[in-house]
Amino acid sequence: MQKFHGKFRLSFLFVCLSLLSFSSANFAQDLDDVTISGRITDSNNAPIVGATVTATQVEQNVERTVTADEEGRFRIVELKPGVYKVRASANGFGAKERIELQTISGQNLQLDFSLAPASVQAEQTVTVTDDDVPVVDTTRTVVGGTVTQREIEELPNSSRNALDLVFTLGGVTE
Repeated sequence: MQKFHGKFRLSFLFVCLSLLSFSSANFAQDLDDVTISGRITDSNNAPIVGATVTATQVEQNVERTVTADEEGRFRIVELKPGVYKVRASANGFGAKERIELQTISGQNLQLDFSLAPASVQAEQTVTVTDDDVPVVDTTRTVVGGTVTQREIEELPNSSRNALDLVFTLGGVTE
């Protein structure tokens, strides 16, 4: 019986040490991880609910995406140390991105984003056909005028030369 208790104690001690080493390995692994957190707001400092934040580890091209809560806060946990780019976006807003973020083991990185409304773009298509010929001929420059029948009859003309009536038009000189 004494021999059984000794083996039992030894087995129990082995199990306890194994669990302790396993939990300390997980704890040590948590100390190595990187956490990226922050807040996403609009240009009036109001939170943007449901905005998405994507952290991409550049070397491995591994992505993690989270959604902002009702206060605009986000938190990405258990990231491996390395170089990251973090992108925040939301419907109706222009996306913002931070690149080349160098992280180290155990770092808690605080990133706040202020997103501006997306730009409004207007587009208009104009179709011109042969029926849309301009009323004014833009290919030549012509200055002209008309002397009416009444003006011919009423204007004094001593030479009786009809070409002298041209000088009665505006912009004509001799």
